[in-house]
Amino acid sequence: AEALRITKDIERTNAKENTTMMHRSLLTMRRLMFTPAEALRITRSLCNSSRWSYQRANSSKWGYAWGALIGVTGGLALIAHRSGSQPIENYTLVPRLNAEEKKEDQQKKDPGVSLRVNRFKEFASLSYKGELYMTAADFLESATRDKPREHYLQVIDEKMVAQMMKSTPSCSQGSNTLFRTLGNNAVISYADYVFLLTALTKTTRQFEIAFRVFDADSSGYISVSEFRKVEDAITRGTIGSHEGALPMTTLLTHLFGEKGNRQLYIKEFVRFIENLQREVREIDFFKYSDGLSHLNKENFARILLRHTAVDIYPVLKRLHSITSVASINFEQFEHFCRLLNALDDFAISMTIFTVAGKPITKDEFRRASQVCTGKPLDSSVVDIIFGIFDTNGDGYLSYHEFLKVMQNWKVRSMKVRESKEKSTWTQFKTCIKMEMSSQ
Repeated sequence: AEALRITKDIERTNAKENTTMMHRSLLTMRRLMFTPAEALRITRSLCNSSRWSYQRANSSKWGYAWGALIGVTGGLALIAHRSGSQPIENYTLVPRLNAEEKKEDQQKKDPGVSLRVNRFKEFASLSYKGELYMTAADFLESATRDKPREHYLQVIDEKMVAQMMKSTPSCSQGSNTLFRTLGNNAVISYADYVFLLTALTKTTRQFEIAFRVFDADSSGYISVSEFRKVEDAITRGTIGSHEGALPMTTLLTHLFGEKGNRQLYIKEFVRFIENLQREVREIDFFKYSDGLSHLNKENFARILLRHTAVDIYPVLKRLHSITSVASINFEQFEHFCRLLNALDDFAISMTIFTVAGKPITKDEFRRASQVCTGKPLDSSVVDIIFGIFDTNGDGYLSYHEFLKVMQNWKVRSMKVRESKEKSTWTQFKTCIKMEMSSQ
């Protein structure tokens, strides 16, 4: 619409005023994000249709330049006009998501849905027929980072998608490095993204319940059609539901085979999600441990508090006074993550103490964790947790603050930080204080 309006304005102006109009048309081209090659192709294809502009400006030495630019503007107007009614396959454009006003209103009513959609858009780096998709690397980045790295949108075609599907391994093999191995050689839809994101925060018991929900005909296995029905129900009213969407993605190919005729049983389903969780936890752990086999208590606190508004400096100061533990290994870290996935059950077990008005000790905390996960937390992990959340130093856990912070961590970057980022000067002062307290 903008390009069409500019074209009409150019028709009504003389050559002297065309400079401003051309500048506006180039800004429009910039917003549509054409590459130079695409702009040149459009210009050449429209040269014949823009002969009137050459004739009109023929007396000027800039006539051919004006004619070319007006031709590009006309092309932009044509493309912008067509993009409102039908998909464009001949030009490589940044895709417009199929978000109608009705769907946008529905997302505004549910901030959680809108937040997931926006985060998916932010990290997605692939486009296929006007629809955004993630790579495996994009998904891991969205699960472990606050913001995406700088990247460009890559437009893919059917041939590229077919090659990706052929190189996707079967889930019968099982691997906790699947997404790291696939890297950019994968296509993940928004429906897949929501499923994977949900899978990161569930327990094995919840997996089994989810499997029975997927298994609509109670056959003991899941077909690709049953899986897609649930995905469509989850993402209805958001994105990824139009006819141009891919029939098979990397996730579906991995679970159900390249042709979608493979049957998925509960053992494979649970193993896939457990491997996914372990893969993301390994990335978190080794990122903060600098690749070492042990994570020091300060960096463990940074992992837990990174998606919250909690001031890290008082926490690090309290942890510095704890001499009984210096670090934890990956198995201890993973066990604590399993407890966080069972946080709802843990909250119920802790309610007994809070209703009675009784403070929570370390032994009671370990006993409650055993009820939820089948194994008590290691004493080293409990010492660090109490160091973080025992704000007054009385040896008891600040229970409500613990649950609030852990709920934020559980959903990772899906919640918006409440506090503004600290200035460089504030960070410098915090660093100095930490160094002085460690002497």
